[in-house]
This record gives sequence, C-alpha cells and structure tokens, in this order.
Amino acid sequence: MRKMFSPLLPGVAAVVGALLLLPGCLKDHITESYKVLSPVYELRSTVLAGINSDPGTPVSQPGQIYVKGSYIFLNDAEKGIHVIDNSDPAHPVQTAFLKIPGNLNIGIRNNILYADMYADVLAIDISNIHQVKVVGALRNFFSMRIYNPDTNYVVANWIVKDTSFRVVPRGLALIPHTIFYGYGGPVPGGIDLAYAASSSSTTQSGTGTAGSNAVMTLVGDYLYAIPETHSLGIVHVADSSNPTAISEVFGGYDLETIFPIQDKLLLGSKEGVFAYSISDPTQPTEIGEFTHGTACDPVIANSNYAYVTLHAGTSCGGSANELDILDAQNIAAAFLIRIYPMTSPTGLCLDGSLLFVCDQSVVKVFDATDPGNLKLLSSVPVNSPNDVIAANHVMLVVAADGLYQFDYTDPGNVSRLSYIPANNSKS
Repeated sequence: MRKMFSPLLPGVAAVVGALLLLPGCLKDHITESYKVLSPVYELRSTVLAGINSDPGTPVSQPGQIYVKGSYIFLNDAEKGIHVIDNSDPAHPVQTAFLKIPGNLNIGIRNNILYADMYADVLAIDISNIHQVKVVGALRNFFSMRIYNPDTNYVVANWIVKDTSFRVVPRGLALIPHTIFYGYGGPVPGGIDLAYAASSSSTTQSGTGTAGSNAVMTLVGDYLYAIPETHSLGIVHVADSSNPTAISEVFGGYDLETIFPIQDKLLLGSKEGVFAYSISDPTQPTEIGEFTHGTACDPVIANSNYAYVTLHAGTSCGGSANELDILDAQNIAAAFLIRIYPMTSPTGLCLDGSLLFVCDQSVVKVFDATDPGNLKLLSSVPVNSPNDVIAANHVMLVVAADGLYQFDYTDPGNVSRLSYIPANNSKS
C-alpha cells in the first residue's frame, strides 16, 4: 500500500504562491530552478518483507563502505546496501542487494548487520547473505531523520520534479537549493556529509572495517553513533533482537564522524576533534579536544598520531583544504605537528606506514613513516573519490562514479584491479 503527500509545508507553499504573482507586476525578474521531492510511502511491514531484493540492482549513489571478511558492503544512499563478493578483487561480484529505504550507515557485529532506515536502526541477520532477516529494531534513534508522523509507514521512494520559479532579484531565498520539504521536516537533497559521513576504524573482534566518514561504530556489546549533530548515542546490542538505547550525551558541536581506537572514540566535527574515553562503555567521558578552523572533518588515528582532513566549499563552511597531523601519544592532549596543503580532501585511511588520502580527483599514497615529513609515493586518478579502505595490498575507493579497487603492492606504481560503475540517474 502506498501513500503520497505534498512535499511543501503549508507556509512555504503559501509564500511560493505569492512569489509566483510578483514577477507579473515587475519588469525585472530572474528564473530559479529547483528540484521538488514528493515522498511515496509504503507500509513498514511491506518494506521489511521486501528487504531481499534483486542482486543485479545497479549502484546509483555510492555512499558508505564497509568490509567484513571477503564481502564489501556498499551503501547506495537512501536506497539500501549492495553486497559484493570480493573473493577475487579483480573480479568482484554483486551477490545481493538489501533494499533499505533511507539507509546511509552500516556496521556489522558477528553475523548481525546494523543499518539505519531513516530514523530507525535495524538489526539484520546476514548468516545467509542471500536471504537476510530483520531480527530487531530500535525506533526513532536518528532523531534528525524522522520524516513521517505515521510510524506504520516508511518513505519508500521519492518522486523528483524539476520546477522553475520567476522571482525578483534580491528577493527572499525561500527554498534552499539542496533542502526540500516533506512531512516531518527537511529532506536531504543528496548525500549530506554529516550523515554520509565513516571512519577507517580499527577492527574490533567480530566486526569489520568502515571508511573514514562513519557516524556509527560498534565496540564490544555497544553501538555508538551520532543521532543528531551535537550528541553521541549509545545502544546496547548484546541482544540483537532487542537493541536498546542506553543514553545520549552531548558530544560536541556539529559532529560528523566517529572513529574507535582501543577504549576511546574520536569524534570529528566542523569545529575540531573531540576525544572520549569509553572505559565505561555506557558513560563516554570527554578527555580532550583539538580545535581547528570550520570545515568538514573526517579523522583517523593509530597509537601515536591522528590524521584529520579539512575541506571547504560545502555545507560545512570554512575555507581550509588541508591535512592536519596531530601528535596523539597522549590523546587527551593531542597537538598539531604539521599541516599539509590539499586541494579538497575527504576520506583517508592507514595501512601500516602508508597513508591514503582522497583529494578531489586523485587518491594520494604517502609514506607516513615520519608523519612530520610525509613522502608522496603516487597519485592515483579517481573521479571525485569520497572514501578509501586499504589492506592486504588492495585499496577500495568509493567515488562519485562507482567503486574502484587498486593493487598497491608497489605503492609507487598502483594499478587498477576492477571497477563497478554507478548509474547516477535518478529513479
């Protein structure tokens, strides 16, 4: 069963109507073009029953990336998760597609995959990847993504319509170019970095490896996530059939990413990096912070150093495009040791002494033996790379136009292994 609603809030619709009348009275006008989204609702029970979908579903908007064992889990923004058998990186096989409307985030503990469906967190048994089962759910955890007042329904799809308005110059910008209105609040018009955001995390027992833009991670029996831009949420997941929200604490301003290291969490924000101890997993405690200029901010770390990319020209604001390296041997008092200029850096990861950084149209591979004196070994051309995971001489890169894999056995001569293209047309 499906329902459709008007995408404009009543007040907005009224003012837009007034705008449409103004140009007829004035000689000077301009035309503004917008995309208006109309949500299509389906019964929640129907959506969950249809989670096992066609494995041949093409990738549309590559988002988060997660690796566990021989499988790659690639988020298709707002649509679901492509499961790719990567037993042979030169010939990856799309083996399943989990249709999860509103999905942006991925985490796996043992045989349970945790994925968001808009505001909800689903616990999905993936023991049989070709016939998964939803075994539990936590409702309304990601509070900023509650779009539907009727909890029996889920936004299953969006109808996109191009619309043009004639407006007077210097008039009010009533409908932002990248935000559209639906029942319940603003709807992202693409991948928002605050949510498309995962971290190149150290692998915990039974978990996999995420990319550097994660907003959700699993440590032991707990899931930690950023349910809204200023808070850190804790969910107990020892019983996957009943994931339970424990608490939600203030984590810092404008949070974007989360990275686990030992018994600590690093939270990347538009303002800086916040370090939290989770020695008591139910009561994260701030132990330090590093402040930088306003910018989007993925962060990764090892036992001695933290690596932070800052990039401008987005909703994060600011003008910095750089790689900051911090001495983090005492993570509670990390300090800056070097800034490296970049073009527009995003995701990054470490593999031993090698550092990989996505930077506009390339992935840069550095020898980071001495982080204060990085040596560039190669620049691998990739169309708008967003995030990277590297291990066992295989580099996975999620980019605007698909998923790339490269062999970096020789870091100075990186060669492409395979490519899964994205069909970026709207559906």
